[in-house]
Amino acid sequence: MHASTQAARSQETITALEEIFSLANQAETRQRMYLISGDERHLAPRRSYIDRIHVLFGNVRDATLDDPGQQALLRQLDQHIDTRLALLEGVLKMRREQGFEQARLKLMAGDGEREMDAIHDSVRKMQKGEAARLQQWVDTSRQNADRMLITFFVALVFVALFFSVLFAFIAREMAARTRSQQQLARQAEQLREGEARLRAVVDTAAEGIIVIDEQGIVESFNPAAERIFGFARDEVEGRNVSMLMPEPYRQEHDGHLERYRSTGEKKIIGIGREVLGQRKGGSVFPVELAVAEMHVGGRRKFTGMVRDISARKQAEAQQARLMHELESANEELKSFAYVVSHDLKAPLRAIGSLADWISTDYADKIDDAGKEHMRLLVSRVHRMDSLIDGILRYSRVGRVTEAIVAVDLNRLVGEVIDLLAPPANITVSVENPLPTIMAEPARIQQVFQNLLSNAIKYMDKPEGEIRIACGAEGTQWKFSVTDNGPGIEPRHFEKIFQLFQTLAPRDRVESTGVGLALVKKIVEMYGGRVWIESKVGEGSTFFFTLPNTAASASSTKGKRT
Repeated sequence: MHASTQAARSQETITALEEIFSLANQAETRQRMYLISGDERHLAPRRSYIDRIHVLFGNVRDATLDDPGQQALLRQLDQHIDTRLALLEGVLKMRREQGFEQARLKLMAGDGEREMDAIHDSVRKMQKGEAARLQQWVDTSRQNADRMLITFFVALVFVALFFSVLFAFIAREMAARTRSQQQLARQAEQLREGEARLRAVVDTAAEGIIVIDEQGIVESFNPAAERIFGFARDEVEGRNVSMLMPEPYRQEHDGHLERYRSTGEKKIIGIGREVLGQRKGGSVFPVELAVAEMHVGGRRKFTGMVRDISARKQAEAQQARLMHELESANEELKSFAYVVSHDLKAPLRAIGSLADWISTDYADKIDDAGKEHMRLLVSRVHRMDSLIDGILRYSRVGRVTEAIVAVDLNRLVGEVIDLLAPPANITVSVENPLPTIMAEPARIQQVFQNLLSNAIKYMDKPEGEIRIACGAEGTQWKFSVTDNGPGIEPRHFEKIFQLFQTLAPRDRVESTGVGLALVKKIVEMYGGRVWIESKVGEGSTFFFTLPNTAASASSTKGKRT
């Protein structure tokens, strides 16, 4: 398959895995919001997240069918998510039947957190497996990263708003229950419940959540932040958040806060960006940081959500290196094509000319064996010239492109048939009207020309029949070229699409072994596939697919023979 197509597929797989993990977190967040508020409206989005997870699982499964290792990891991930969802359903049921406290205790038991860690571990393993494949690394990785950052920032805004509403609610309740000792006791109890709910949400979040005051002093440091930075909560709370930053950012941080307080100039608040963090051991690593501002009880606070992106940055660096290597390989291929076309073909033509002159000028001096040798020499020169042309055509696919235009296949196939001029004993027919597709005309012509010329070249029946057909299959056109020739044994089905592979001796049937390899490369460049069905003695059918674009339309032309 073409490198860019495979890379796009792998990148989409990584993005789908990220979204699966994000949706699992969002489903859990919706469930926790229901636990806190008892509002059933939070369960409908949760159901949509779970449905979306199943859709994404199908996409990932289809995209990794060719990789047994990834399929095995996907089954593990599916099992962990099913287990996590079952645990959530149990907590929901307990919330409905036994109340908030019992549901909270079940939630804090830790089973869910272990399953989320297992889900996160499975997702990371699958991402690492995809990162090992060359075709993963394409320009769309940055776009996917941007989309992920947007999703991350939206989640941050949601959490910040939730915190603001919750703190405002607590503050109002405290002010409203000052009339009596009994009211104050109820207020204190409600405050403790609210804090427990808030702590449950923060402590089980997958991202690091850090709350600081307007002086930069850390007030809250959740377990995920402990795992990311390596500090225990009591080592950070009460100290300046700049301890989590490397130099020179550590020295600059307080100045940024002071400038924001005095001028309102934002460097990162409400924006989200990639920054550097520093772990307890002193190691520096990249993080995604999004900061939201909130006001609680007349005091300004800042909530930061942090995600360790070390693995993603390593993958991006690996991608850049591989893309550089790919570009270097393409440059070498261009140089090779130049050498082949200029430095090899010139002496080859000279050899052919000399052989022709010798055959003509010394015809009376060369015996029959010598003439046969000269004939073979000229034949080998012509074969070598055709082989070089085939190699050049093969190397240009995907590298040298022409304009994508609407191609009427009825007209194109008719021109190919006229060009090949089949013998009188071979009939070529188009069984149904062919579509118009968006493609490079020369490439599509090469596909049909190679398939039809092979069917004509190897025909062994006195009455040869070649049939061309097409039908729509979902988002693709499915084409077939069928002949009643000698057929091909199943053990050769893969071999015939390899470069320089022929089944008949070249001295019996002149062939370079490039044609079917060229067909395969062109079809896969357009995102299709090619395969064969055949019975020895009865004939063969070559199938291939091409995208059914919005511009495609069936024509009304009839059969051509």
